Amino acid sequence: MSMRILRAAGLGVGLLLAVTGSKQLLSQDSVKVAPKNVKVVFENNRVRVLEVRIKPGEKIPMHSHPPHLTYTLTEFKGKYTSADGENTMMAGKTGAWSWTEAITHASENVGTTEIHAFAIELKETPKRKAEVSEKPAGKK
Repeated sequence: MSMRILRAAGLGVGLLLAVTGSKQLLSQDSVKVAPKNVKVVFENNRVRVLEVRIKPGEKIPMHSHPPHLTYTLTEFKGKYTSADGENTMMAGKTGAWSWTEAITHASENVGTTEIHAFAIELKETPKRKAEVSEKPAGKK
């Protein structure tokens, strides 16, 4: 192989590692990046339920969630920053349910009340074992 091909291959591997590494950085678990704010209160092979508490002025660094359902226990004002830097302001109502597809974001409580909510994160549906028939195909 020529040196040019080897250098190009090395550059490609380096870029792949850099992209993979940054993707891992962006896809951090909220429980790990903010253990004082986010706690697992229930988990099984189908769902993980998180209790989230963010006091006024507190921030949670960039983290990711799979598709999830959220139940809000308090009225709040939050600022959410996506992985590409876009900011979204949101006001939550007590007793509200919301659905969110998979997301990576940072969170900030910009209101005067604590954000208190439960997030029900969905896990991948377990694969069912193929049903086994006791009779060979074509026989009655």
